[in-house]
Amino acid sequence: MADNLPDYLSQGEMARLFPVLSTTSKEGRTTSIVLACLVQIQEFGADLLKSVGQSRGKRTRVQSFTEVVFKNQSGKIKDRPDGLIVLTVGSREWRALIEAKVGSNELQAEQVERYRALAKDNGIDCVITISNQFATTPASHPIEEIRKSRSKIPVFHWSWMHIVTTAELLVSVPSRTIT
Repeated sequence: MADNLPDYLSQGEMARLFPVLSTTSKEGRTTSIVLACLVQIQEFGADLLKSVGQSRGKRTRVQSFTEVVFKNQSGKIKDRPDGLIVLTVGSREWRALIEAKVGSNELQAEQVERYRALAKDNGIDCVITISNQFATTPASHPIEEIRKSRSKIPVFHWSWMHIVTTAELLVSVPSRTIT
């Protein structure tokens, strides 16, 4: 367990560019790498976070964790989201749960709704899903049941193609400053 784990988590690890997970855990390893890049590569993180309505300024502290378990979890199923992003600016904190699928694995509405409930119980601001399912914008989820839900916890979606495209655009553009 990480030494600097937020007090509301009972389990989790800082996201790492070189994950210490088993090579058979493609989902966990991929999520860890993306979240580590989101933290370490400021322009990449700023672009992804902007797509879900968050700005990353010079004083913004960004942390990311993988395989998180919350101390406050109700229900019989002990869910373990793939990740957590925490943005801190002064005393304001914004948090997002991450659920990722790789390859042909698809998101399931039932699991996403459980994560919404977990987010609500723990004061998490939103859920971000990542998969190969396509969405026109991060706010337009690929699963109809999620889009039509009346939950107050928003769910955003990053397709893996969106993440790759964001990275490729940054690599192809000359150096720029974060706004």
